[in-house]
Amino acid sequence: MHVSLDISQTQKIALTTELIQHLEILHYSGAELEGYIYEKANDNPLLHVEDSKFQKSYKDVLQLSSVFSNNRSSNLSEKMDSIQTRLAQKDSLEPYLLEQIPMHQNLSKKDLSIIKYLICSLDDRLFLDIELEEVAEKFKTTTEHVEDILDLFQTFEPIGVGARSFTDYLLIQIDRDLTAPSLARDFVKFELENIATLSLKILSKKYRISIKETQEILNYIKNLNPLPILEDMFKPIQYIVPDAEVIKRNGQWIIQLNRKYLPTVSISNTYVDLLESDPDPKTKKYYQDCLKDALLLMQGIEQRDKTIYSLLRVLLEKQQDFFEKGMQEIKPMRLKDASIILGVHESTISRTIRSKYIRTPQGTYALQSLFTKGLVNNSGKMDSVSYVKRRIKELIDSENPDNRLSDQQITDILGEEEIQISRRTVAKYREELNIFSSSKRVYISIK
Repeated sequence: MHVSLDISQTQKIALTTELIQHLEILHYSGAELEGYIYEKANDNPLLHVEDSKFQKSYKDVLQLSSVFSNNRSSNLSEKMDSIQTRLAQKDSLEPYLLEQIPMHQNLSKKDLSIIKYLICSLDDRLFLDIELEEVAEKFKTTTEHVEDILDLFQTFEPIGVGARSFTDYLLIQIDRDLTAPSLARDFVKFELENIATLSLKILSKKYRISIKETQEILNYIKNLNPLPILEDMFKPIQYIVPDAEVIKRNGQWIIQLNRKYLPTVSISNTYVDLLESDPDPKTKKYYQDCLKDALLLMQGIEQRDKTIYSLLRVLLEKQQDFFEKGMQEIKPMRLKDASIILGVHESTISRTIRSKYIRTPQGTYALQSLFTKGLVNNSGKMDSVSYVKRRIKELIDSENPDNRLSDQQITDILGEEEIQISRRTVAKYREELNIFSSSKRVYISIK
């Protein structure tokens, strides 16, 4: 009998109780963290939670200016029918949307007027109930200009405001989800009929992916909100409170974490003295468990602040043009890029940016919006998708009416500009810009 000893080395990550709680706290938005702190305080007598004056006034503001009041008496509900209720909710939502406009300071007076007009043209689902051509004619501008303003408007909260159709709403959700499957957009845009009939084999064969991958994409689309505006009409919409602010002083960028809206957490010395003085072993054990849990919470909050701060330092370094000039100068950046720099897992970056906002000299933005997709060019650098789309539009706008550019010709021109892109991707971006193919553009010009 032959006996051998094989030694192999494997690496495993052990998720300790401390790490699990730190990751949970990192995942919370400011409002969620506030609720979590009070929940913990209710269960742990050692925790002393003190509400700040800012927090008290903030709650008063939310109570008074909540978009959809929860304080509805039964008598009032009986007197108001559903149509009146919807109209009242929509009227209350308009100031909320208008308040988000100053976040984008590079808008002209005409741009502001167009956004205000779009807000007034929303239906009860907050879908846009007007043709863009009509808006362009009213403000004596081009449809393309109105489309650009609409793209900006659709970044407002709640997600999906300004969508032009059910499909458009689903696409907005996908575009704002960095973890969305790569083919989810194509499935929604071109395959709704096959999705409705669950034609797994047809979709799998057409897109050359496995049945399992197809099913995962369908599951993802199934979990998208079909008409979330209708569902959210009866829920309060919270005002955005930035988790941090980036300001420039004397030529230096300064990061300030915003903790003033969160309650302060400390350990109650009174309960510590009471529990420590009790000789009962069960009381001692209870005291030790409570103390450990309280320390975990405080350490988790501190670690959350450190992680957000570290990520903002990376963003300041990599997205300096954005902080100086605005969203038009945003550079492609992936979650993976930040995770490599900080030496953490990609999921940690995803937790860090979830439902968190930053105030900058250019306005207030979701941290998630600072991570954008891009295309690698021949020099190894990345061009943002928005830049590539803008370049495609410029080429088509300047084309010879008698010799329209095909998607392949556009691909070749971009290739000469060191932008690596396939003909299929050019066609996809062209369709997203609502631009017809070259053959249809020729037909329209002749007609």
